[in-house]
Amino acid sequence: MDIGQGMVVFDDISLLPEAFDAAHHVDYLKEDLLQIVFPDDVVLDVGWYPSFDEQGRFLLMLVKDANWDEPVERAEFTDVVSLKQRIAGIAGKLTRSV
Repeated sequence: MDIGQGMVVFDDISLLPEAFDAAHHVDYLKEDLLQIVFPDDVVLDVGWYPSFDEQGRFLLMLVKDANWDEPVERAEFTDVVSLKQRIAGIAGKLTRSV
């Protein structure tokens, strides 16, 4: 996954296979799965909510200036492929805008 000019703070998303099944990977499904910091105080954060619950969802938040109450983008995913595609799309867009 190309993250452009982002700096990875932590990444447990890479541990999940594309053929992801929540029931089989529930032990990995926590709130802190991925965080990437981009220039201009932009943070991309991904977690699983609720943690360790196979009925949960990936939550992607794109936050600027530490304003977690009003994210630039908020999206939910149930599959790893769509999630990674969106992460790559955001990283590409942020790289082009810098």
